[in-house]
Amino acid sequence: MMMYSELGPKEFYDKYVTDRKDYETRGEEFARLTLPYILRKDGTDKGTPFDDTVAQSYGGRLVSTLKSKMGMTLLPASTSSFRFVPDQDAFEQIIGSEDSAAMVEIYKSLAVRTNQINTEIERQAIRESLFMVILNMMIVGSAIVEKKEKKGIILHPLKSISVDLDSQGNAMAMCFMEKLSRLPEGITVSDDEDEYELYTFIHMDDEGEGWTVRQSVGDEDVGDEQKYKEDTLPYQYLGWTWVAGDKMHRPYVEDYFKDLDQLNKLAKVLTDGAVIAAKSLIFVDQRGGRTRTKDVANSDNGDVMDGNGEDVTAFQLGKNYDFQVPMEREANLKRELAAAFLMNESATRDAERVTAEEIQFMAKELEESSLSGIYSMMATKWSKWIVRMIMGELKIKFDAVEPQIITGLDALGRSQEARSLDNYVGRLVNLEMQEYLNKEALAQKYAALEGLDMTGLIKTQEEVDSARQTQQQQMIEQQAATAGAEALGATAGANAGGAAVPQPQPQQ
Repeated sequence: MMMYSELGPKEFYDKYVTDRKDYETRGEEFARLTLPYILRKDGTDKGTPFDDTVAQSYGGRLVSTLKSKMGMTLLPASTSSFRFVPDQDAFEQIIGSEDSAAMVEIYKSLAVRTNQINTEIERQAIRESLFMVILNMMIVGSAIVEKKEKKGIILHPLKSISVDLDSQGNAMAMCFMEKLSRLPEGITVSDDEDEYELYTFIHMDDEGEGWTVRQSVGDEDVGDEQKYKEDTLPYQYLGWTWVAGDKMHRPYVEDYFKDLDQLNKLAKVLTDGAVIAAKSLIFVDQRGGRTRTKDVANSDNGDVMDGNGEDVTAFQLGKNYDFQVPMEREANLKRELAAAFLMNESATRDAERVTAEEIQFMAKELEESSLSGIYSMMATKWSKWIVRMIMGELKIKFDAVEPQIITGLDALGRSQEARSLDNYVGRLVNLEMQEYLNKEALAQKYAALEGLDMTGLIKTQEEVDSARQTQQQQMIEQQAATAGAEALGATAGANAGGAAVPQPQPQQ
């Protein structure tokens, strides 16, 4: 393995930047046919007009649709993208014990922590960053993401990164360059500049047991060297498709570049043809002497004038049949591309709350399509990484519990697990075996499946027993009071009835 410790940040960046150029050139062309702002050409800035050689926006619609579907299934707004799973041995030990209260407390704690993490993900606007990450991977292939503590995600695009990949396409070292007008706090340099080039170099240790992060401004090393374990590293290299021998990952759009290019050319032909066909020209033949161009031009609608109708004709392109061929080809291309980018089956709403059924349907599309590989990879390299980073920021740590990313049908499978639990409880009730259920544990289990914070919502078993005893005592007292009132009423009625009976009179 290369000894990365012998290279400075800028030295590594310059060494591997040549490997990026071919991917960068192709990425500019892919971006031109989809979303040009994803990768601008050198020498352009935010004030430079976009390339006007694109005659369609269908490519942008394709990648935006797929972006929304992947983003909403990887990080759904309406439910949690993960759940905590206790270590099997530890869990069996709890189940095997008779202390069911410990199990209830575990479910309660997991539900509280899940809710805290999801709240923090929303607060840091992680989902919006995920959408941009997916677009970059889809259109240009590669990117580096950086997790800023409690401040969300920073995306470092293709034009500012260098990487060295192993034989399986995983990053062993990566570096990104930022142009800053002001250096971050704690970093000082010997010379002041109007603009600084800050290089951040992340590489595996020479022993391969952890990661080292170093920074430099130009060739001058700055700041302290930092050490991270694999599960705490706040940087990730993400790519779409890797082929053995490639220096970087390839984008999804590359698979359909020819179709997109043809679609753009056909759209230009049809658009130009439509503009020409729509041109309105009136021809007047003055050779007969009866019709004059001036009279035709100055006449109002409905005017009566001297002239010969045969001297006046309108321009007609006469190529309607010729346009049928490119129109049919364009329609076929759109159908094929729509299938490849999952535009056919369902419409994705870009809304704050999308129903669980919609999320399940989109996840099914992704898992049953050719995108299942990248979808599964992102669940691990992105979703699990984000959860771990947020756990570290919130100081949430379990000794025997791992976050499990929920993807696809199994996932959104929490709802499936809830239905299975419903069926099981229903069977016990039908068999009149409900007395075997621990109701407090059952309530906490449902809460964990939904990722709810149940603090103060569910009573403990002691509180339930106390409430039942109080209720039973009140019922007994009420029954005694009712019985006493009825007895007293009967006695009073008997006495009153006796006084009312007339006494027989003695006979004279």
